[in-house]
Amino acid sequence: MSSILLQPISSYDAGLALDHLPRLIYVGDVAVESTVAGSTLLYRLLQKYPDNRLRIAEGNLKSSRPDKRLPGVKYDEFRVGIERLLRTRFHSLYSSALHLTATGRTRKLNRVCEDFMPEAILTVAHGYSWLTAALLARKLGLPLHLVVHDDLVSVQKSVLPASIFKRVERAFGEVYRQAESRLCASPYMAEDFAGKYGAAGTALYPSRASDVPEFTQLPNIRAGRNDLVFAFAGTINSRGYADSLATLASVLENVGGGLIVYSNLTVDGIKDCGLDRSNVTVRPIMPFKELLERLRRDVDVLFVPMSFAREEARNMKLAFPSKLADYTAAGLPLLIWGPPYCSAVRWAHENTGVAEIVDQPETEALAASIIRLRNDAPYRYRLAETALTKGREFFAHEVAIEKFYRSICTIYSEPK
Repeated sequence: MSSILLQPISSYDAGLALDHLPRLIYVGDVAVESTVAGSTLLYRLLQKYPDNRLRIAEGNLKSSRPDKRLPGVKYDEFRVGIERLLRTRFHSLYSSALHLTATGRTRKLNRVCEDFMPEAILTVAHGYSWLTAALLARKLGLPLHLVVHDDLVSVQKSVLPASIFKRVERAFGEVYRQAESRLCASPYMAEDFAGKYGAAGTALYPSRASDVPEFTQLPNIRAGRNDLVFAFAGTINSRGYADSLATLASVLENVGGGLIVYSNLTVDGIKDCGLDRSNVTVRPIMPFKELLERLRRDVDVLFVPMSFAREEARNMKLAFPSKLADYTAAGLPLLIWGPPYCSAVRWAHENTGVAEIVDQPETEALAASIIRLRNDAPYRYRLAETALTKGREFFAHEVAIEKFYRSICTIYSEPK
């Protein structure tokens, strides 16, 4: 039985007095809930914020589930639009309209602000309400704190008409410069945006939850295996992810091995992703502590795919896969498959020995790495050990929280 230490949840409190934190209102289209992707990242960032100094105002396009919300924190919802219209052939036109009308929605938040009396506004560069939050901050004379998980501009380029895209691109630059703090998902994003928008950002890697178990021992790294089990856990929200998983499953069929996918896929979704194979098992997303135990018990290698598609190149370069924060907590070896310029591959190269890296799109390169992992158990052990160590260094909850608190609290902010 592996020994476990729960991460301390207050180790950062000594450096920061919590009563100095501003009365903070979040305004945005990313739901703050303990589920997946950006929602979970926000939830973890605000998980230990004093509940009497925090208010959540979510756009109605993606509302949080009450049972997944931050306990003790009051949530409000304001109307942005009709979500189902964004899933029709009118997506581009409707998305354009929501961008153009975003600044007109500040009046819907006046009542909430009058009731809560915020001292700062937090938003995420996603959807449309980052524009609403920025104008609200200007109207109220409050500092704006901007979190950027993805390169919003490059994501919108394929969605919006050229004339609207130019306006959104210009607006994002203005909001990025307006922000008192700019929290970027990777140092690569912070560096790129500093050159592009003329304002410095702070790299804030994805963090683990405050109560994630920290294993002090690796799981059993099984030697002499001819059928390694790989796993992927998370949402499959792009064709690139689906194709990467299907390719991995196909290669594993040829060289021997299985794939477990933890994702909320329907039967049709499994087929559409090319995962309806005899060596693939699809399981639902589950609470992370349970998932962590399952991974350590059932899996040999964790898979991190990044897209090689040209149209996704900029976002792959700047954004950072949040699953690495959780994957590295498992104490299992990592296999990262992505282009040389992507953030995950660059991070792995900068932290030698943290993962097996495949930076070529050819399936032959992927197969060679799988065979290497299969045939060399000591190598898998070294990868797992390094991933565990580097995961604590980069993604520990208290590391991210202290950086976040120092960014939003002017008492502790670095002078500009």
